[in-house]
Amino acid sequence: MKAYKNSAVLFVIIAWGLLLQGCSRDYVEMNTNPNASTSASPQSLLAPALMNLISGNLARNFRINNEFVQVTVTTSDSREFHRYEVKPSESDAQWRLWYLQLTNIRDIFKNAQAGQQQGYRTFQGMSLILDAWVGSLLTDMYGDVPYSESNLGFEQQNTTPVFDSQKAIYENMFSKLEAADTLLKVNDTIPAAVKAADPVFNGTPDLWRRFGNSLYLRLLLRVAHKTDIDAQARIKKIVEEDPANYPLMTNNNGSAILRFTGVLPFLSPYATARDFDFNGDKGYSEFFINNLVELKDPRLPVWATQATLGVYGGMQSAYLPGNIPDRQSTLQLALKTEPLLGNIMNYAELQFILAEAALKGYINKDPETYYKNGVKASVELWGTTIDDSYFDNPAVSFTASAQGQDQLKKIQLQKYLAMMFTDFQQWYEYRRTRALDLYVGPGVQNGGRMPSRMVYPTLVQTLNRTNYDKAVAAMGGNSINEKVWWEK
Repeated sequence: MKAYKNSAVLFVIIAWGLLLQGCSRDYVEMNTNPNASTSASPQSLLAPALMNLISGNLARNFRINNEFVQVTVTTSDSREFHRYEVKPSESDAQWRLWYLQLTNIRDIFKNAQAGQQQGYRTFQGMSLILDAWVGSLLTDMYGDVPYSESNLGFEQQNTTPVFDSQKAIYENMFSKLEAADTLLKVNDTIPAAVKAADPVFNGTPDLWRRFGNSLYLRLLLRVAHKTDIDAQARIKKIVEEDPANYPLMTNNNGSAILRFTGVLPFLSPYATARDFDFNGDKGYSEFFINNLVELKDPRLPVWATQATLGVYGGMQSAYLPGNIPDRQSTLQLALKTEPLLGNIMNYAELQFILAEAALKGYINKDPETYYKNGVKASVELWGTTIDDSYFDNPAVSFTASAQGQDQLKKIQLQKYLAMMFTDFQQWYEYRRTRALDLYVGPGVQNGGRMPSRMVYPTLVQTLNRTNYDKAVAAMGGNSINEKVWWEK
């Protein structure tokens, strides 16, 4: 599949080159400081950064995340993520992608600030939200990483940044999201001529603000069990004490999704894949298919083919080496161009966040209401429907008799389905809660332990050795089994 991905990336680069030539010259000139070198306008950086991030995340979601959490299973006997075996070289791609695009994201903020033309505060708010999003992807994958001093090689010639602790990174991200909310509250309207440069919310400050605050809750919940940070108090403030100043997503239309249009440059990275290549080395897992069947979930035929007439089936995860099982249900080919694969965070995920927060007593709300809202929203997002009888199924029902951990498992299973094709969120959430009853295959390695992180890339060890050594000492090692701060 490598060849067609490279071709797709080349197409995107060419298309962006043509698109940017057609940008408003006046707007670019207004954002150019005559006393400094020419810099890219905020709108010229936004969509390319988002497309690169989402395409790269989606590729690794298919390769790594889906194997870890048993969405799919590979038929390639040497690729062993489903057995919890990870080669050190697998760390490189996401590190490079995220840090490269973090430079572009921070340039959006700086260049908007320098120009201070109409809409500049909205672009700054967007930048801070995306900065926190990418920062969370980095730290949740690797643990302690460069953040406060990262991306300063060009400006300050700092090529050996310190590694911040994960706690410090989370506090930094919270500050960025607070600042983004303040900036977007101004409702600084982006000029109509450049709104199309925002492929997520078409330059609407209110929708970006609601996404930023919803992302805030995702990150707060991830660390809410840690007693050395005030995450629970912040959750209560956002949801109960000061909701007017922290608006959240209100429906599926407010979901943060870069919807692939099928027209360059907004083309799914799988759009040009041959049918065989799209499904050539994987099939759905037993865990994934069995749960959808038990739930009587209407999304099953949207996502999966039938193994035989009228029957869905999955492959065994962590099968023994040399004992590759037959593929059964596979990905529907329509997913190659599915717009929803550009998901960053959707409304359903927010509802499940609120359901868990209510279940654990962080907010004084009804968890069942949020849970049902989340299930309905997730199903409807995929163009299917359910009625109230769906919740009569014992596998779905959220009754008083289903207490504590059982209710959490139901929330997390539905959240897992709502986060389909969403970077590494399913893996991160499993590590946080362990609330999915994943199957244990006979060929599982690593002592049966789900990897807790990816190791630092080899190049980092070479070029930033002193700070790397300090980070490894702080983490307790550099294996896939060192737990990040919030997992301890």
